Amino acid sequence: MGKEPRAQKPFMMPTWVAVLFHVIIWAVLLGLIAYAVMHPETVSAVFPDFSWSKINYAAILKAVLFVWVVLTVFRVIKRAMLRWIQHHDKIDKGIYYSFVTLLGYVGWVIAAWGGLSLLGVNLQSLAVIVGALSVGIGFGLQHIVNNFISGLLILFERPIRKGDWIKVNGHEGIVKSVHIRSTELETFDKTSILIPNADVLSNSLENVTKGDSHGRMIVSVGVSYNSDLRLVEKILLDIANKDEGLLQDPAPFVLLTDFADSCIQFELRGVLKDVTKGLATKSRIRFAIWDAFKQHNIEIPFPQRVVHLEK
Repeated sequence: MGKEPRAQKPFMMPTWVAVLFHVIIWAVLLGLIAYAVMHPETVSAVFPDFSWSKINYAAILKAVLFVWVVLTVFRVIKRAMLRWIQHHDKIDKGIYYSFVTLLGYVGWVIAAWGGLSLLGVNLQSLAVIVGALSVGIGFGLQHIVNNFISGLLILFERPIRKGDWIKVNGHEGIVKSVHIRSTELETFDKTSILIPNADVLSNSLENVTKGDSHGRMIVSVGVSYNSDLRLVEKILLDIANKDEGLLQDPAPFVLLTDFADSCIQFELRGVLKDVTKGLATKSRIRFAIWDAFKQHNIEIPFPQRVVHLEK
């Protein structure tokens, strides 16, 4: 908890992942084309209006050119938006980075849709097939789809963002990154935990640093019944007012909370400037209280037991 949240940065896909992703796409595409060439009867059954005789070099050239132009235009737009985002520090960058990511998906859909249309593929038939397949696939991949939709909601609604300190589903730590399928959480033991996005939205979520990094601090201390209570109050307030980890507006204050069996209980309360440094601030204040009480001969009592041994 003495760790500062990191500055928000856009999620960057590793180079090897991007290369692998493109290789898989082109391998699948080429495989489908090879299958279509070797099994024209299947293609005719799926797309009744499609005929290989309609495809010529001009149609292929138009389709390839269309795909290249669309992807290039979207790539230029994405780069321009990223440059604009990086030069504006006062905006919520998370939602803009999410929009840029979604824009890339839109570009691929438009390019594929237009390229198939130029090749003479009846997209109405394709839509019917995709719709039928999606019903069966949906049942098998419902958890993946649920996490995917939840990831989009997190990216756009921004209940959490990179660098937030959150508590969810029994886990606690700093949000390292928000992916489409899962949220990566880094605990204070330096352990990375992947939490499905559906769990983030469906479970109770506590965002400690939502909006700002301020948080309440309470330090309890007990003194003996022989102590000067007003002096104790003054010492606690002086320590709080001098500590750099506490805000002075609202100002720290002291409460006398209880006349207990062996001591009089006090609470020093204040607002932390950075809640992620709460443990360090409390420890520093407790050391200062100990030194000040020693200097003014104020006793911090503790329970004592008398044991009688029978012979």
